[in-house]
Amino acid sequence: MPGDGCPSVPQRCPAGRVKDHCGCCWECANVEGQMCDLPWQRHHYGTCGGELQCQVMAGHSNEPQCVCPTQESVCGTDRRTYKNICRLLEAARTRRRIVLNLAHTGPCQEAPILLSSPRDTVAVIGQSVILGCEVSAQPIAEMEWRKEGMERPLPGEQSHIIVQSRGGPQRRQVTGWLQIHQVKQRDDGLYTCRAWNMFGEVSGSGRLRVISPDSPLASEVTHHLVGVFDVSDDEDDPSREGPSGSHE
Repeated sequence: MPGDGCPSVPQRCPAGRVKDHCGCCWECANVEGQMCDLPWQRHHYGTCGGELQCQVMAGHSNEPQCVCPTQESVCGTDRRTYKNICRLLEAARTRRRIVLNLAHTGPCQEAPILLSSPRDTVAVIGQSVILGCEVSAQPIAEMEWRKEGMERPLPGEQSHIIVQSRGGPQRRQVTGWLQIHQVKQRDDGLYTCRAWNMFGEVSGSGRLRVISPDSPLASEVTHHLVGVFDVSDDEDDPSREGPSGSHE
């Protein structure tokens, strides 16, 4: 009788269950990215889940892999964005007590979320300072920098201040920098990074304390660009893009 002597199969297989090569027993199907067996090949790697296709990917190894027919991101009813519908179905099959369905195609829409905020920083007069801020949002957030006591966003008429931003490092994220060249005493104060889209806004603040070179603390302050982000890291690593922007 089919099924006699078959090994037990987990109740929750991410890609569903399929029959083995002899059609006798059930086994977990292979998920997206796993190697698989084409119809004319001997059984070795296994069979893809029902919504996946087994094919050789251009630019990859010669071994076939399970591939989702569509790579469009989708939003689940849990308000999480999934790489594609296949990844959402995998999550739905393995969830406990929570029913997960497709809410809509495309990424979930969300108000900005603050991932990292400007740090409180101490700098010696004449040093260069970089304050950084990262947010995640869908649609992508717009970003600005302000200093406490000033009416307009930076840099304004501050010729020694540069504001920069770029997308990433992850999808839906924006990274922003406030760079101050040759810090002056008047730069001392509270700086705020503000980001917004049509669903809301978020902000984070950090205080810059400026001290004189003859201060007892001056010897304890590093003599390079100080702050959350150090652009020298980007310059040393060619695989990373440097900050983009213009001197306004």
